[in-house]
Amino acid sequence: MLYYRDKGKGKGVVFLHGFLENSRMWRYFQNRLSKKYRVIVVDLPGHGRSSKKTKEVNRMEDMAEGVNEVLEYLKIEEVVVIGHSMGGYVALAFADRYKYKVLGLGLFYSTTLPDDDAKKEQRLKAAEVVVKNPKEFFRLSIPNLFAQENLPKLQLEIKKAISWAKHASLTGISAALKGMRLRQDRTDVVRNLGKPVLVITGKYDNTVKKADELERTLEGIENISFYNLPTGHMGALEAPEENLKIIGDWLDENFK
Repeated sequence: MLYYRDKGKGKGVVFLHGFLENSRMWRYFQNRLSKKYRVIVVDLPGHGRSSKKTKEVNRMEDMAEGVNEVLEYLKIEEVVVIGHSMGGYVALAFADRYKYKVLGLGLFYSTTLPDDDAKKEQRLKAAEVVVKNPKEFFRLSIPNLFAQENLPKLQLEIKKAISWAKHASLTGISAALKGMRLRQDRTDVVRNLGKPVLVITGKYDNTVKKADELERTLEGIENISFYNLPTGHMGALEAPEENLKIIGDWLDENFK
């Protein structure tokens, strides 16, 4: 079973980390939100303390099954599921397969849209590079996740993100890249969910570059809350208080 941490009482809220991260990215959020909710954070396959639980390709659907296994073990029948980046793709796959368990859905610097052909090719190349030279891969890729104009002020945050990446296995990183490129368009999952949906995007996000397109795609869907913040891809590190307030207020409004 995947590694998890479970804290608090009340409605269940599951947080899923992104690529090269692990459940430690949610520690601040879990500590604060667990005063009102039961907050579960999970290390996805190939990452953190689940680094050895990996396949050659870790599809989003497979990761979602791993999350469901944790919830079944904990005997939690319904949850709000919130995912950052790759974790958002897993959250969408979870909502697609286990809709009846989903009270609400949060996409945190993530998207319902699939990779285009150029992005798919980029992921394949990255899957090869990271195995050959992980140190260089981390050095080049992780700073690009932050708002570039703020890089001089974010050196500690960048070091923290690199430390998270070092707790992922190289095979797990490669498997996640291959899995992300296979994911399908899951806009209809949001459109047909019929539950509260939260979408937070970054104005300077170089990883999820289709924020405007995503907002247009999701326009008109009921029960959706959309926020675009002046951050890069790593909003949890770049603007933790602002993001925590948005998530906390959304949870209180819909699930308290």
